[in-house]
Amino acid sequence: MKNIGIIFLTFLILSCNSHTDKKPTEKVDIEYISSNYKNETDDKIEFSRIVKDSSTLNLIEGEIRFDDNYNTLQTIKNKRTISRSEIDSINSNLKEKGYRDNFDNIGKIIFVQMQPKNENDFQVLDLRHKMEEKIHEKLKSNGLGEWVAGDLGPGGANMLFEVTEWKKSISMIMNILNQEGILKNSLIMKRLNTAKDDWNYEIIYPIDYDGVFNQM
Repeated sequence: MKNIGIIFLTFLILSCNSHTDKKPTEKVDIEYISSNYKNETDDKIEFSRIVKDSSTLNLIEGEIRFDDNYNTLQTIKNKRTISRSEIDSINSNLKEKGYRDNFDNIGKIIFVQMQPKNENDFQVLDLRHKMEEKIHEKLKSNGLGEWVAGDLGPGGANMLFEVTEWKKSISMIMNILNQEGILKNSLIMKRLNTAKDDWNYEIIYPIDYDGVFNQM
C-alpha cells in the first residue's frame, strides 16, 4: 500500500506540472539590420526596414500617420524576403530617394505596451511594476538607458525607456518580455521626433504590425 501511495502521489505531481505554463527560455531570434525614414510632411512618415527573423531577411516598407482619433496608424505597404547581398543596394537606393537612417535628433525613446489577457487592473499594475524594474536594471547595468515613465491606459500597461542605443536595447527588452511569457501580447515602439515637442511612433514589434496603436 505504501508503494501504491508513493506512485499515486508522483502521478499527481507530474500531472500538475504538465498543466503548468512554462515561460519560454530561448532568446528571441529577431535582429533589426537597418531602418530608413522619409517625412516630406509632418503628418506622414514613410519607413523601410530590414529585419532578420530567424534565418529569414525581410524588407518591410510602410507608412505612419495619425488616424481621426489621433492614434498612431501604421500601414504595411510591402513585405518581401531578400538576400544579404541586396542590403547595401537597397539602402543606397533609399538614400538617393531622400530617406535618412535615423530619427534621433532629440532622444531615443522605446515605448513598450503590454496587453495581458484576462487580468484585472491590479494584476496588470503589479506586472508593469515588475517589468519596469527588470528592464530598468538590465538597461542600467549595461549602460544602455533607464526607465522614464509608465502608466495604465485603455491600450494596456505602458512603459517608456530612454536608451542610448536602439539595437542592443530593443533586443534586451524583447528577451526579458519573452522570458516572462508576455512578448506575444506586447507592442514595442520607437519614438520618431518630427519636432522638439511633436512625435509619432514606429511599431517595430510585431515586425510587420499593420494597424492602430493607442498611445494612452
